[in-house]
Amino acid sequence: MFLSIVNNLLSIRKMKLILTIAVWLLIFPTLFLQGQNVEFKSSQFKDQKDAFKMAEASLESGNAFFKEGLKALEEGKDATPLFFKALEPYRKANEFNPNNGELNYKIGKCMFLTGEGTNAIPFLEKALKLDEKNIEPDVYFLLGKALKLDYKFDEAKAKFTLYKTKERERVLSKITEEVEKEIRQCDLAKNFVAKPVDRIWVEDVKDWNTEYDDFNPSISADESMMVFNSRRPLNGSKDPYTCIWSTNREKGKWSPVKLMGPPFEKAGEYEIFNLSFDGQSMYVGKASPSEDIFLTVLEGNNWSIPMHLPDKINSEAQETGACFSTDGIKIYYITDQVYGNKGGKDIYFSGVMDRKLNLWGQGQTIGSEINTTLNDGFIYMHPDGKTIYFSSQGHNSMGGYDIFRSVRLAGRWSEPENLGYPINTPYDETSFVLSASGKRAYITSNRKEGGKGGMDIYRVTYLGPVKQPVSDFEDQLLADIASPQHEEKLEGTVTVETKNLTILKGRVLDDFTGQPVKADIEIVDNVKNTVIATFTSNSSTGKFLVSLPAGFNYGIAVKAKDYLFHSENFNLPETSAYQLVEKEIRLKGVCLGCKIILRNIFFDTGKFTLRPESSNELIRLGDLIRDIARVKPGIKIEISGHTDNVGSESSNQLLSENRAKAVVKYLVDHGIGQEKLVSKGYGSTQPVSSNTTPDGRQENRRTEFKIIGE
Repeated sequence: MFLSIVNNLLSIRKMKLILTIAVWLLIFPTLFLQGQNVEFKSSQFKDQKDAFKMAEASLESGNAFFKEGLKALEEGKDATPLFFKALEPYRKANEFNPNNGELNYKIGKCMFLTGEGTNAIPFLEKALKLDEKNIEPDVYFLLGKALKLDYKFDEAKAKFTLYKTKERERVLSKITEEVEKEIRQCDLAKNFVAKPVDRIWVEDVKDWNTEYDDFNPSISADESMMVFNSRRPLNGSKDPYTCIWSTNREKGKWSPVKLMGPPFEKAGEYEIFNLSFDGQSMYVGKASPSEDIFLTVLEGNNWSIPMHLPDKINSEAQETGACFSTDGIKIYYITDQVYGNKGGKDIYFSGVMDRKLNLWGQGQTIGSEINTTLNDGFIYMHPDGKTIYFSSQGHNSMGGYDIFRSVRLAGRWSEPENLGYPINTPYDETSFVLSASGKRAYITSNRKEGGKGGMDIYRVTYLGPVKQPVSDFEDQLLADIASPQHEEKLEGTVTVETKNLTILKGRVLDDFTGQPVKADIEIVDNVKNTVIATFTSNSSTGKFLVSLPAGFNYGIAVKAKDYLFHSENFNLPETSAYQLVEKEIRLKGVCLGCKIILRNIFFDTGKFTLRPESSNELIRLGDLIRDIARVKPGIKIEISGHTDNVGSESSNQLLSENRAKAVVKYLVDHGIGQEKLVSKGYGSTQPVSSNTTPDGRQENRRTEFKIIGE
């Protein structure tokens, strides 16, 4: 009896439930279709004929662009605009019918291929949920790549593994290596993110970035000037064009960005590849018809018409990047030319043979340590003269392009080192420049965190356990740190150390008028007695900047027509710390009583025998006297010796006299008439600095040149 009552009650409840479901199906038919694939057929939408026709038209329009995009991909062309065009009609169709598996798949694929990687995830996942059996197998591959960008590395790896079981054998045979690479990168990315680089801050530079692509920032060595590319609409145009923008830094603040002036004012014509360390030259790119490298020089306040580099560098292929070397003699550049290429874009280099005639040596690959079978797409040499930074899809990249570092060793480059997270991410990091101090870097990335859209510029501030920067950089550091993405508590290793180099910057002026002077600045290796680089101060401002990597005894000569030369000496051991030295160099004219200090004439302590390192200065001195004598045959020169106050007065006097005589003897032996020269010793009686410090005493130990008669 009891069981009969229970069964009757259950039957009544079942009837009520069935009736309720039937009513709900009549009122809300789509509610119970969730999880089921809804075809784009008129029979599915009998009561929405007009809306269906509009949605169907949108679907057909999207399919046309989608088909063109796939064809462009197969042909190796840029298909991004076509997939962008497919998205808008696809979204309209999806508003009408959001439960079609194929449409969700196509939307997800278009989004991924137009830079919306993580936003594609829900569409790709929904496509599988709705119609897994009929969706193209590459949905697993796309979903794996999108999940990797979302830092879900284990899930991504699972999707890549599943893809191998779903894809057709003929397709899989072509891309097995690519799938295996993605799986390896998931493991690499997981490890890098788990052990981020310690004490660095990464922040997007909001004042420079736009919703469009902003990329490839390049800085002068002292970080006083920056240029970068931005692809944005100009002058009321709706279409974005690539142009070069610039900003200058004063007192730790960057000025508002502005368009570069002539000859770079035309939108879409040039893009910046690299700014020289002194900010006086640039390598720029231009499509002509394949992209080539051009050199432009700052002449006073104006940039010269870009000069096309010769065919030994530019080829029929694409040259898509270039950078300067510290000595100005080499160029490193990116090309996909066939000769010597390992695959995709590779890094090459060439050396200048005659700059005035634009003669360069045949370009050749930088080496197997650096280039890979994948694309190696950017290179930057640091002012230290031995460290390069480059982007690559190869090596141990955690996804897309990563930034790597390599150091020049004896005859080869060191094994490239991935700069790690958060400098690198699963996204593309396509460029990297590091300040001379090693305290700050600027990168290009399309990462999800921060930024405004597309490629954006990010600033990296290093706070590792290194020597504190000089006051100039302390001010810059405080001015730069804004909204960091990664805090100090992150653990890991510091991969960028303080750089061992000296930056010498300043202005060359006329000593009498104070006006800027265009002068040649000659850098000499005093030990080898060879000129290693020559630069020129700006004719309008007199500004100059030279980078002096540690490990050399440098002689620096500043020379200009109708002036006495100015010399400096920097003896920089390998362990010399980074320093920024600013000098105002005032060139003296040829006049009675004018004198210069000869800072690159050397003697051993307490002796008066000229050391070999003095040769270049003595040759320069002899040339100067000959030049003056051609105009003023009766010229009379005093060569004087000076000491500090260490030791007895008499011994210092004798030493100074003998040193002056040694210089005069060298000049006479090398063709300067004895009648033009007088030697004089002043001992310690004419100090130019205090004798209470080692640096002061060193300044007082000197040899001088003075015009005493005409």
